[in-house]
Amino acid sequence: MDPDKHDSRSYKKKVFPENWNIDFAPFQEFVDRMDNLFSRSFKSFQGQILNDFPAEIIEEKNHVYVKAEVPGYRRQDIQIEIIGNQIKIILNKDESLSVQTEKENVNKKSTERKERIITLPFNIPKKSITATLENGILIIKIPNQSISPHIIDIED
Repeated sequence: MDPDKHDSRSYKKKVFPENWNIDFAPFQEFVDRMDNLFSRSFKSFQGQILNDFPAEIIEEKNHVYVKAEVPGYRRQDIQIEIIGNQIKIILNKDESLSVQTEKENVNKKSTERKERIITLPFNIPKKSITATLENGILIIKIPNQSISPHIIDIED
């Protein structure tokens, strides 16, 4: 027997007084389950957070441009929604793979969905927006709406 490896009984005797005859296996099982639960939850949460794509806002005098990197996506894979002062870019990619072997045909299908919401400081006019896709770069062109502050007097 390897002296570096301890059997659970000898380890328990070294840590706890000899008159303690406690089985910690159920507690350890509970801790392992909780650890597994949090680990899976974090991976799911991390997948949601990391399941977006790079995008930037470029402001010019007459237009605001939203530039998003969407390599590998086609026009039909991209949906753009305008909601008030937000642009929601949704990417859906369906892929299928068919492999024929001597014994059987194997068909696999996968779906990938990514989305990104970009908020602008003004309501977006729905009619005058254009979008282009070239070499994996999506550019949404929005007319710049001047924002003039409106000061409200407080009545006595």
